[in-house]
Amino acid sequence: MKLTYRGHQYETSFSPVDLVESELTGKYRGQSVHLHYPRHVPVPQTPHPLKYRGISYGSTEPQHPHPLHEVKAIASNKSQVAETRGGALLHLAASEKPLDENLAKVHADHLCRLLDRRRQAAVARGDLHLLRLLDLEAEHIAC
Repeated sequence: MKLTYRGHQYETSFSPVDLVESELTGKYRGQSVHLHYPRHVPVPQTPHPLKYRGISYGSTEPQHPHPLHEVKAIASNKSQVAETRGGALLHLAASEKPLDENLAKVHADHLCRLLDRRRQAAVARGDLHLLRLLDLEAEHIAC
C-alpha cells in the first residue's frame, strides 16, 4: 500500500495479526459478544540491574557474594581465612562481642540528645506545656 505524508511517499506492508478468541463472552445491547485479542508472543525481558544503597536486588534469583557451602563453612568453623569463588582468600575479622549492647547505648544517647534539643527549643519559646510533655518523655526514656 502506497502512502504519502507531507509529500514523502512510502510503502508499507501490514503483517497479519493472529487473533485468538477469548474464553470471555458477554452481551452488548442484547447481542452476544466474543472478545478477540492478538496472540501474545513472549519476548524475554532482560532484568534491569536494580540497586538500593549499593545493594543489588531484583525479582530474579538472588546472587550471593559467596557460594552457600562457603557461607556454611565460615559459619561453622569461624575460621579466620576462607576461600572465595575466584580462589582469592577472604580474611575474616575475629568474632567479637555482638554490637547490640553498643548499638542500644548509642541509640539511647541519640534520643537523649534529641530530647535536650527539643527542651532548649521549648524553653526559648516559653512553652510550659511542651516542657511538661518533654519531662514525661525523658522519664519514659530514662535520660
